[in-house]
Amino acid sequence: MRIFLCFMLIALLSIGYEGRALSQTTNDIVYASGKPCTLSHMLQQLVTADIVFVGEEHDDPQAHLLELQILEDLYKAHPQLALSLEMFERDVQLPLDEYLQGFITEPQFLACSRPWPNYKTDYRPLVEFCKTHGLPVLAANAPRRYVNLVSREGMQALERLPKASKVFLPPLPYSMQLPEGYSKALDTVLGPAHEGQNMADPAMPTLQHMKEAQALWDATMADSLVRFHDRHPAIHLLQINGRMHSDYGWGIVDRVKQLRPRLKIVVISIQKMRTHDVPEASALQAGDFVILTYPKEGTANTDAAP
Repeated sequence: MRIFLCFMLIALLSIGYEGRALSQTTNDIVYASGKPCTLSHMLQQLVTADIVFVGEEHDDPQAHLLELQILEDLYKAHPQLALSLEMFERDVQLPLDEYLQGFITEPQFLACSRPWPNYKTDYRPLVEFCKTHGLPVLAANAPRRYVNLVSREGMQALERLPKASKVFLPPLPYSMQLPEGYSKALDTVLGPAHEGQNMADPAMPTLQHMKEAQALWDATMADSLVRFHDRHPAIHLLQINGRMHSDYGWGIVDRVKQLRPRLKIVVISIQKMRTHDVPEASALQAGDFVILTYPKEGTANTDAAP
Protein backbone atom coordinates (compact mmCIF):
# COMPACT_ATOMS: atom_id res chain seq x y z
CA MET A 1 0.00 0.00 0.00
CA ARG A 2 2.85 2.38 0.87
CA ILE A 3 4.46 1.64 -2.51
CA PHE A 4 1.20 2.51 -4.26
CA LEU A 5 0.87 5.79 -2.35
CA CYS A 6 4.45 6.68 -3.18
CA PHE A 7 3.88 6.22 -6.89
CA MET A 8 0.64 8.16 -6.76
CA LEU A 9 2.71 11.01 -5.31
CA ILE A 10 5.06 10.86 -8.29
CA ALA A 11 2.16 10.69 -10.72
CA LEU A 12 0.53 13.77 -9.19
CA LEU A 13 3.79 15.64 -9.58
CA SER A 14 4.24 13.23 -12.11
CA ILE A 15 -3.42 28.97 -31.02
CA GLY A 16 -4.51 31.86 -33.43
CA TYR A 17 -8.14 31.17 -34.46
CA GLU A 18 -11.17 33.30 -33.75
CA GLY A 19 -14.60 32.22 -32.61
CA ARG A 20 -14.53 28.61 -31.40
CA ALA A 21 -10.75 28.65 -30.89
CA LEU A 22 -8.99 28.82 -27.54
CA SER A 23 -10.53 31.46 -25.33
CA GLN A 24 -10.13 32.30 -21.67
CA THR A 25 -13.33 30.60 -20.65
CA THR A 26 -11.49 29.25 -17.63
CA ASN A 27 -9.68 31.39 -15.07
CA ASP A 28 -6.28 31.25 -16.69
CA ILE A 29 -3.32 33.49 -17.42
CA VAL A 30 -0.77 32.63 -20.10
CA TYR A 31 2.93 33.43 -19.90
CA ALA A 32 5.69 33.13 -22.49
CA SER A 33 9.29 33.56 -21.32
CA GLY A 34 7.96 34.74 -17.98
CA LYS A 35 5.80 37.53 -19.46
CA PRO A 36 2.02 37.58 -20.00
CA CYS A 37 0.87 36.72 -23.52
CA THR A 38 -2.28 35.65 -25.31
CA LEU A 39 -3.62 32.23 -26.14
CA SER A 40 -3.62 33.25 -29.81
CA HIS A 41 0.12 33.91 -29.65
CA MET A 42 0.60 30.51 -28.06
CA LEU A 43 -1.22 28.74 -30.88
CA GLN A 44 0.95 30.41 -33.49
CA GLN A 45 3.93 28.69 -31.88
CA LEU A 46 2.22 25.35 -31.33
CA VAL A 47 1.29 24.83 -34.97
CA THR A 48 4.96 24.86 -36.00
CA ALA A 49 6.01 22.13 -33.54
CA ASP A 50 6.60 18.47 -34.30
CA ILE A 51 5.65 17.62 -30.70
CA VAL A 52 3.67 19.72 -28.25
CA PHE A 53 4.03 18.66 -24.62
CA VAL A 54 1.27 19.63 -22.21
CA GLY A 55 2.17 19.07 -18.57
CA GLU A 56 -0.81 19.01 -16.24
CA GLU A 57 -1.70 18.49 -12.63
CA HIS A 58 -3.97 15.48 -12.85
CA ASP A 59 -6.64 16.87 -10.50
CA ASP A 60 -7.09 20.20 -12.32
CA PRO A 61 -10.40 20.26 -14.25
CA GLN A 62 -9.51 23.57 -15.91
CA ALA A 63 -6.35 22.00 -17.31
CA HIS A 64 -8.41 19.23 -18.90
CA LEU A 65 -10.69 21.77 -20.55
CA LEU A 66 -7.66 23.57 -21.94
CA GLU A 67 -6.20 20.30 -23.24
CA LEU A 68 -9.36 19.56 -25.18
CA GLN A 69 -9.36 23.07 -26.65
CA ILE A 70 -5.70 22.74 -27.62
CA LEU A 71 -6.42 19.40 -29.27
CA GLU A 72 -9.34 20.86 -31.22
CA ASP A 73 -7.39 23.89 -32.39
CA LEU A 74 -4.30 21.92 -33.35
CA TYR A 75 -6.55 19.63 -35.40
CA LYS A 76 -7.89 22.67 -37.26
CA ALA A 77 -4.31 23.62 -38.12
CA HIS A 78 -3.02 20.08 -38.68
CA PRO A 79 -5.60 17.40 -39.52
CA GLN A 80 -2.59 15.08 -39.55
CA LEU A 81 -2.39 14.94 -35.76
CA ALA A 82 -1.99 12.25 -33.13
CA LEU A 83 -2.61 12.32 -29.39
CA SER A 84 -0.18 10.62 -26.98
CA LEU A 85 -1.21 9.93 -23.39
CA GLU A 86 0.65 9.09 -20.21
CA MET A 87 -2.68 7.72 -18.93
CA PHE A 88 -2.57 4.54 -21.05
CA GLU A 89 0.18 1.93 -21.03
CA ARG A 90 1.82 0.36 -24.05
CA ASP A 91 0.33 -3.09 -23.54
CA VAL A 92 -3.20 -1.73 -24.08
CA GLN A 93 -2.45 -0.17 -27.47
CA LEU A 94 -4.29 -2.98 -29.29
CA PRO A 95 -7.65 -2.60 -27.50
CA LEU A 96 -7.29 1.18 -27.73
CA ASP A 97 -6.85 0.91 -31.51
CA GLU A 98 -9.73 -1.57 -31.74
CA TYR A 99 -12.00 0.89 -29.93
CA LEU A 100 -10.93 3.87 -32.02
CA GLN A 101 -11.61 1.87 -35.19
CA GLY A 102 -15.05 0.77 -33.99
CA PHE A 103 -14.39 -2.94 -33.57
CA ILE A 104 -15.15 -3.10 -29.84
CA THR A 105 -17.55 -1.22 -27.60
CA GLU A 106 -16.50 1.32 -25.02
CA PRO A 107 -17.32 -1.00 -22.06
CA GLN A 108 -15.14 -3.70 -23.62
CA PHE A 109 -12.36 -1.18 -24.19
CA LEU A 110 -12.48 0.09 -20.62
CA ALA A 111 -12.60 -3.44 -19.21
CA CYS A 112 -9.20 -4.29 -20.66
CA SER A 113 -7.37 -0.94 -20.76
CA ARG A 114 -6.98 -0.06 -17.06
CA PRO A 115 -8.21 3.55 -17.38
CA TRP A 116 -7.41 6.04 -14.64
CA PRO A 117 -10.21 6.68 -12.10
CA ASN A 118 -10.83 10.13 -13.60
CA TYR A 119 -10.87 8.88 -17.20
CA LYS A 120 -14.57 9.50 -17.80
CA THR A 121 -14.52 13.16 -16.79
CA ASP A 122 -11.02 14.21 -17.80
CA TYR A 123 -9.54 12.08 -20.59
CA ARG A 124 -12.52 10.49 -22.31
CA PRO A 125 -13.35 13.77 -24.14
CA LEU A 126 -9.86 13.72 -25.70
CA VAL A 127 -10.15 10.09 -26.80
CA GLU A 128 -13.67 10.59 -28.14
CA PHE A 129 -12.57 13.62 -30.17
CA CYS A 130 -9.84 11.49 -31.72
CA LYS A 131 -12.29 8.66 -32.38
CA THR A 132 -14.72 11.02 -34.11
CA HIS A 133 -12.02 12.52 -36.32
CA GLY A 134 -10.03 9.37 -37.01
CA LEU A 135 -6.90 10.48 -35.14
CA PRO A 136 -4.39 7.99 -33.69
CA VAL A 137 -3.98 7.80 -29.92
CA LEU A 138 -0.77 6.46 -28.44
CA ALA A 139 -0.80 4.44 -25.24
CA ALA A 140 2.61 5.84 -24.42
CA ASN A 141 3.47 4.80 -20.89
CA ALA A 142 5.32 1.85 -19.37
CA PRO A 143 3.10 -0.90 -17.95
CA ARG A 144 2.85 -0.27 -14.23
CA ARG A 145 3.85 -3.83 -13.37
CA TYR A 146 7.31 -3.11 -14.75
CA VAL A 147 7.49 0.23 -12.95
CA ASN A 148 6.65 -1.63 -9.75
CA LEU A 149 9.40 -4.15 -10.49
CA VAL A 150 11.93 -1.34 -10.83
CA SER A 151 10.73 0.29 -7.61
CA ARG A 152 11.36 -2.96 -5.75
CA GLU A 153 14.51 -4.30 -7.40
CA GLY A 154 15.98 -1.53 -9.53
CA MET A 155 16.20 -1.07 -13.28
CA GLN A 156 18.59 -4.00 -13.72
CA ALA A 157 15.66 -6.33 -12.94
CA LEU A 158 14.15 -5.45 -16.33
CA GLU A 159 17.01 -7.28 -18.08
CA ARG A 160 15.67 -10.59 -16.73
CA LEU A 161 12.28 -10.16 -18.35
CA PRO A 162 11.42 -12.41 -21.30
CA LYS A 163 11.76 -10.97 -24.78
CA ALA A 164 7.97 -10.75 -25.19
CA SER A 165 7.78 -8.44 -22.15
CA LYS A 166 10.54 -6.13 -23.34
CA VAL A 167 8.56 -5.04 -26.42
CA PHE A 168 6.61 -2.76 -24.06
CA LEU A 169 9.79 -1.09 -22.80
CA PRO A 170 12.36 1.34 -24.22
CA PRO A 171 15.78 0.00 -25.21
CA LEU A 172 17.58 -1.29 -22.13
CA PRO A 173 19.39 -0.12 -20.18
CA TYR A 174 17.88 3.36 -20.28
CA SER A 175 20.02 6.27 -19.19
CA MET A 176 20.03 7.58 -15.64
CA GLN A 177 22.00 10.69 -16.64
CA LEU A 178 19.26 13.06 -15.52
CA PRO A 179 19.48 16.82 -15.88
CA GLU A 180 20.87 18.20 -12.64
CA GLY A 181 17.78 20.25 -11.91
CA TYR A 182 15.51 17.24 -12.51
CA SER A 183 17.56 15.00 -10.24
CA LYS A 184 17.42 17.57 -7.46
CA ALA A 185 13.69 18.07 -7.95
CA LEU A 186 13.09 14.33 -7.64
CA ASP A 187 15.22 14.24 -4.49
CA THR A 188 13.10 17.04 -3.06
CA VAL A 189 9.81 15.36 -3.94
CA LEU A 190 10.68 11.76 -3.21
CA GLY A 191 13.27 12.08 -0.46
CA PRO A 192 11.11 13.24 2.48
CA ALA A 193 8.31 10.78 1.64
CA HIS A 194 10.84 7.98 1.32
CA GLU A 195 12.71 8.78 4.52
CA GLY A 196 9.55 9.17 6.54
CA GLN A 197 8.26 5.76 5.48
CA ASN A 198 11.51 3.86 5.40
CA MET A 199 12.07 3.84 9.16
CA ALA A 200 8.74 2.08 9.66
CA ASP A 201 8.93 -0.15 6.59
CA PRO A 202 12.29 -1.61 5.48
CA ALA A 203 10.56 -2.87 2.31
CA MET A 204 10.04 0.70 1.13
CA PRO A 205 11.82 1.27 -2.22
CA THR A 206 15.14 3.04 -2.02
CA LEU A 207 15.32 6.60 -3.29
CA GLN A 208 17.48 5.46 -6.19
CA HIS A 209 14.97 2.80 -7.21
CA MET A 210 12.18 5.36 -7.08
CA LYS A 211 14.15 7.67 -9.37
CA GLU A 212 14.81 4.75 -11.73
CA ALA A 213 11.07 4.04 -11.82
CA GLN A 214 10.35 7.68 -12.68
CA ALA A 215 13.00 7.47 -15.38
CA LEU A 216 11.34 4.35 -16.80
CA TRP A 217 8.14 6.32 -17.30
CA ASP A 218 10.07 9.12 -19.00
CA ALA A 219 12.16 6.80 -21.18
CA THR A 220 9.15 4.76 -22.29
CA MET A 221 7.05 7.77 -23.25
CA ALA A 222 9.99 9.34 -25.10
CA ASP A 223 10.56 6.08 -26.96
CA SER A 224 6.86 5.86 -27.85
CA LEU A 225 6.90 9.38 -29.31
CA VAL A 226 10.10 8.86 -31.28
CA ARG A 227 9.00 5.51 -32.69
CA PHE A 228 5.70 6.98 -33.85
CA HIS A 229 7.36 10.03 -35.39
CA ASP A 230 9.88 7.87 -37.23
CA ARG A 231 7.02 5.88 -38.79
CA HIS A 232 4.80 8.91 -39.46
CA PRO A 233 7.02 12.00 -39.84
CA ALA A 234 4.21 14.12 -41.31
CA ILE A 235 1.95 13.65 -38.30
CA HIS A 236 2.20 16.20 -35.50
CA LEU A 237 2.02 14.93 -31.91
CA LEU A 238 0.26 16.28 -28.83
CA GLN A 239 1.60 14.63 -25.67
CA ILE A 240 -0.35 14.89 -22.38
CA ASN A 241 1.41 14.01 -19.13
CA GLY A 242 1.91 15.07 -15.54
CA ARG A 243 3.92 18.25 -15.62
CA MET A 244 6.86 16.87 -13.66
CA HIS A 245 7.56 14.68 -16.71
CA SER A 246 8.07 17.72 -18.97
CA ASP A 247 8.52 20.94 -16.96
CA TYR A 248 11.75 22.83 -17.65
CA GLY A 249 12.44 20.55 -20.61
CA TRP A 250 13.34 17.69 -18.26
CA GLY A 251 12.01 14.16 -18.18
CA ILE A 252 10.44 13.03 -21.44
CA VAL A 253 11.43 16.22 -23.27
CA ASP A 254 15.11 15.84 -22.48
CA ARG A 255 15.09 12.24 -23.68
CA VAL A 256 13.30 13.06 -26.95
CA LYS A 257 15.80 15.84 -27.63
CA GLN A 258 18.69 13.43 -27.07
CA LEU A 259 17.13 10.86 -29.40
CA ARG A 260 15.99 13.28 -32.13
CA PRO A 261 17.65 16.67 -31.62
CA ARG A 262 16.22 18.15 -34.82
CA LEU A 263 12.59 17.85 -33.76
CA LYS A 264 10.86 21.11 -32.91
CA ILE A 265 9.33 20.84 -29.46
CA VAL A 266 7.07 23.22 -27.55
CA VAL A 267 6.44 22.69 -23.83
CA ILE A 268 3.31 23.93 -22.05
CA SER A 269 3.11 23.81 -18.26
CA ILE A 270 -0.40 24.14 -16.82
CA GLN A 271 -0.08 25.00 -13.16
CA LYS A 272 -2.99 24.81 -10.75
CA MET A 273 -2.95 27.79 -8.41
CA ARG A 274 -4.44 27.34 -4.96
CA THR A 275 -4.62 31.09 -4.36
CA HIS A 276 -4.75 34.15 -6.61
CA ASP A 277 -1.10 34.94 -6.02
CA VAL A 278 1.43 34.87 -8.87
CA PRO A 279 4.01 32.08 -8.46
CA GLU A 280 7.75 32.58 -8.17
CA ALA A 281 9.55 33.72 -11.30
CA SER A 282 11.19 30.30 -11.73
CA ALA A 283 7.77 28.63 -12.06
CA LEU A 284 6.96 30.93 -14.97
CA GLN A 285 9.99 29.48 -16.80
CA ALA A 286 8.75 25.87 -16.52
CA GLY A 287 7.73 25.75 -20.18
CA ASP A 288 7.81 27.70 -23.41
CA PHE A 289 4.32 28.63 -22.27
CA VAL A 290 2.98 28.52 -18.72
CA ILE A 291 -0.75 28.63 -18.08
CA LEU A 292 -1.89 29.41 -14.54
CA THR A 293 -5.36 28.20 -13.66
CA TYR A 294 -7.00 29.88 -10.69
CA PRO A 295 -9.93 28.93 -8.45
CA LYS A 296 -13.22 30.23 -9.74
CA GLU A 297 -14.76 32.96 -7.65
CA GLY A 298 -17.17 31.61 -5.07
CA THR A 299 -16.11 27.98 -5.45
CA ALA A 300 -13.98 25.78 -3.27
CA ASN A 301 -10.71 24.63 -4.74
CA THR A 302 -10.37 21.04 -3.65
CA ASP A 303 -7.38 18.82 -4.29
CA ALA A 304 -9.06 15.47 -4.87
CA ALA A 305 -6.47 13.33 -6.62
CA PRO A 306 -7.21 10.54 -9.09
